[in-house]
Amino acid sequence: MSNALKGVLFSALIFPGAGQILLTRYLRGAVFFLLASLGGVLCVTAIVRRAIEILQDIAARGDVIDMPRIISIAAEASTTASSLFLKGSFTILFCCWLVSAVDAWRIGREMDKVAAEGGE
Repeated sequence: MSNALKGVLFSALIFPGAGQILLTRYLRGAVFFLLASLGGVLCVTAIVRRAIEILQDIAARGDVIDMPRIISIAAEASTTASSLFLKGSFTILFCCWLVSAVDAWRIGREMDKVAAEGGE
């Protein structure tokens, strides 16, 4: 399997930065990993914040909070939390994932080219 394919598969399917780390570009891999982790944490934070707001509204009305209600609230919070903060954090995560995969493919392709030239 070529380095380009290994790099893009690791970065796209495992986690951003994994392909760079596999291809011995440790600093780049760490940067992609940290940025993607930050984006993921920010997404979860926005969703949890929205779920807490909904729970507080239910408690203020005096409604009963049971497990089916909590599940529906969590589903609602993850689909209706359309704040700018959530959109921005998701954009960071998505862009990091995409750029990481493309960068790992580019690095792997260069490594394959060097290996092919050295083998001739």
